[in-house]
Amino acid sequence: MKSLFLRTALGAVMGAGLMTLSAAPASASVADGVAQIQNEKYADAMRTFKKEAAKDNGDAMYYIGDMLRNGLGQKAAPLEATIWWEKGAYLGNEKCQIALSHAYRNGIGVKMDPRQALIWDREAAKNGSIIAYKNLGDYFATGNGVEIDEKEAAKWYYLSSKGGFPAAYVALANLLRDGEGIEKNPVAAYVLYEAASKPVKNFEAERNAAADARILGHKLSAADLERAKKLSVEDVLDSLESLKKLSEESSKK
Repeated sequence: MKSLFLRTALGAVMGAGLMTLSAAPASASVADGVAQIQNEKYADAMRTFKKEAAKDNGDAMYYIGDMLRNGLGQKAAPLEATIWWEKGAYLGNEKCQIALSHAYRNGIGVKMDPRQALIWDREAAKNGSIIAYKNLGDYFATGNGVEIDEKEAAKWYYLSSKGGFPAAYVALANLLRDGEGIEKNPVAAYVLYEAASKPVKNFEAERNAAADARILGHKLSAADLERAKKLSVEDVLDSLESLKKLSEESSKK
């Protein structure tokens, strides 16, 4: 069960991309609870988290929900998990907000409700969550709970990419490759696919990004491919002036 926790802890907060445990909780006591789960001391961990949750610790509420959702130390109880995430979400905890949006988006413990999911992703975005930024891009790209707006989707993917989220690199690369919501730029798309194919702090590599880069690379001219290999993600993002302007306008609202 230890390996299960390593893959699922913080899993619900993602929406896309695997976050690793290096995203450590701020509270020492909550960190103790995480260590107890890794050592399969589930009852001890639950006691630790509930003690902290009684002090309105949102991180503790997130982990209680995570244990309940995944059945660590007891039978899985997804509905009870969402109750804890909702408590933390109303306290402004980013992880709980993302977990709750994930639950509503996928019908985990609650009835599937894209509009409720959108509400909580917007709240998490206000807290600067790069995962929420990416999720917001998905809503506008697919029309899930909102009207399709590829330009707005590109803006949110851009903001998430600025934070270093590999899943957002792929989403933005898809738009750049096809010229949807932004001017077509296959060279920039290639750079982002390549970046997403490598793990970064707190996130694993995106599973299909290397294949996406390889396929697109075969379609680029030799000169464009050579140019792409000299560019960094920062170079690409800095070159996207229209998205930079959109994101700056949003931050002023």
